[in-house]
Amino acid sequence: MAMGKGSSSAAAEASSAAASSAAASSSCPDLPMLPTIIVFDLDDCLWTPEMHELSGPPSVPVEGPLDPTRPAESELGTVGMKVPPRRRKHGGGGGFDWGGYGDDDGEEIVELYPGARRVLRELATNPKYGDVKIAVASTSLEPSYSRACIGGIEIVEGVYMKDMISHAQIGRSGNLSSEKTSHFRLIHEESGGVPYQEMLFFDDCNWGDHVGTLHSEFGVVGVRTPQGLRLEDFEHGLELYQRMK
Repeated sequence: MAMGKGSSSAAAEASSAAASSAAASSSCPDLPMLPTIIVFDLDDCLWTPEMHELSGPPSVPVEGPLDPTRPAESELGTVGMKVPPRRRKHGGGGGFDWGGYGDDDGEEIVELYPGARRVLRELATNPKYGDVKIAVASTSLEPSYSRACIGGIEIVEGVYMKDMISHAQIGRSGNLSSEKTSHFRLIHEESGGVPYQEMLFFDDCNWGDHVGTLHSEFGVVGVRTPQGLRLEDFEHGLELYQRMK
């Protein structure tokens, strides 16, 4: 996993993980083969709700336990990004109050699925993933909202999503379209030509079978996650990738 601008302790941890990974690979040639790049969709795969469902940009950090497996003992951090409340006029023309969009409590919070948080924490802390790069491929209708969440959501203490992601292709304008083949072409180019067959992809596929299309056109190994990414989906993807090799 490639790290970005995280804290010095996070960078040291990543460096140590990469060294341990390299040492393990040289001493244990029978270790399972891992993808060079793991690519994730965002909306309905890593997090919920979808960006186009929000009434505005999610800019307010929401604090909570970073480790979903032991919330009572977990360190706290930014687990979500919230849309600020907006002024709303009372019916009948009298006064204003503060409220959000949709929910009675006015809360519009983008949060990772529990399984997605577990997967990203595994990628951030397990030395065996030290050489694996992370990418995202999203056809988000609100790319700036997506980037705000990537920049704000914390995975482990001091390490945010943006620190883990080497390639982020988000949106459907310019060189990007509603077909994720366009996103993967750019990831392929940006990565210096990493073969598509060395990529593993996770996508909810609720709005189109991107996994099937990318496999048939480029040979990308993929897993559909219609209920959001679960730990078992991730493990199944790794097993499928290894079988394809």
